[in-house]
Amino acid sequence: MANACQINKKLKRKLQANKAGKKSLFDRNIELPRRIKTKVISDFTRQLATLIAARVPIARALSILARHQKNKKLREILNQSLASVESGLSMSQSLSRHPKQFNALYINLLRVGETTGELEHVLGQLAQYLEKAGEMKRKVITAMTYPSVIILVAIFALNFIVFGVMPTFSEMFNDFGASQPMILRVFMDISHFMKKFAWIFILLGLIIVFVLRKIFNTPKGRWVKDGLMLRTPLFGLIIKKTTVARFTRTLGTLLSSGVSFVEALDVTERAMSNGRFKKEVSRIREFAERGESIERALQGSKLFPEMVVQMIAVGEETAELPSMLLKTAKFYEDEVDALIESLTSIIEPVIIVTLGVVLGGIIIGIYLQLFDLMNVIQ
Repeated sequence: MANACQINKKLKRKLQANKAGKKSLFDRNIELPRRIKTKVISDFTRQLATLIAARVPIARALSILARHQKNKKLREILNQSLASVESGLSMSQSLSRHPKQFNALYINLLRVGETTGELEHVLGQLAQYLEKAGEMKRKVITAMTYPSVIILVAIFALNFIVFGVMPTFSEMFNDFGASQPMILRVFMDISHFMKKFAWIFILLGLIIVFVLRKIFNTPKGRWVKDGLMLRTPLFGLIIKKTTVARFTRTLGTLLSSGVSFVEALDVTERAMSNGRFKKEVSRIREFAERGESIERALQGSKLFPEMVVQMIAVGEETAELPSMLLKTAKFYEDEVDALIESLTSIIEPVIIVTLGVVLGGIIIGIYLQLFDLMNVIQ
């Protein structure tokens, strides 16, 4: 009875709190686990733009897209947003409750589209931005994945030879009472050493990964990691040009949609994943808040190339900054494409030659051992 009374009291307090004006379910941030892929969001945005262009009301458009949406998480978000829109909220307010799925850039542009009555145009720009960002991300991942896969295959092949093939040859030589060739003794020593101390290397590797993750999760650690990434040979140049392209496209998209300059820089700063670039954009925003030009803020910058500074200067002088930023973004996106192609063309022959030398040398050594073994048998 006492427990039942306590439960009833709690329920009454909750009801009274709701009546007093506490936030309802529709007023709370509802975030689903895991991020939806950029491709799914860009497809949804493009479809929504098409429906809005056809003069379909927003509530009906969300209902149609929710019914035909295959992604379970996005379908749930759309159903929640539909209920919010029908209760009187705007679409930007509804989607802003899901910040992991719809970032500040997305929400700000939606809000501008709703305010200016150009939602169709803004959604089209958003879809194009997301498609470009997704394409760029895929290209960078592909460039970094290819050599990693080749190296992993080479490691597995070496492990198979060292731990699978070589011990068989060693036993054959021992059975015939013959002395083992030098290459076989070397590989057998490596095999015995690895088997004996493998757990130490595994444990040490796990400790290093754990410590590095802890360090890189701190502000100073992230700062050091971001700096190292930008200084990495070849890959650092790709990351730098990709980030510059992202900065110019994000800022250009926001400005061309009617977002104020300072607010656009604030959103762009949050869109930067590299801490070094984030701090640089923050510095530019401080200049903008004082009414100074972005060209002056970028002068002497070690992160933004001189070409970006000059393109922005021309854009400011001609009052065509948004279009100049988007042209600059296109230029650097093409630069990244060319870099990735050249990187692939350089890495591929280097890896093939290296693998050929290593695996070819091992195979030749195995054949020599077979010849030695045939001499012993005779």
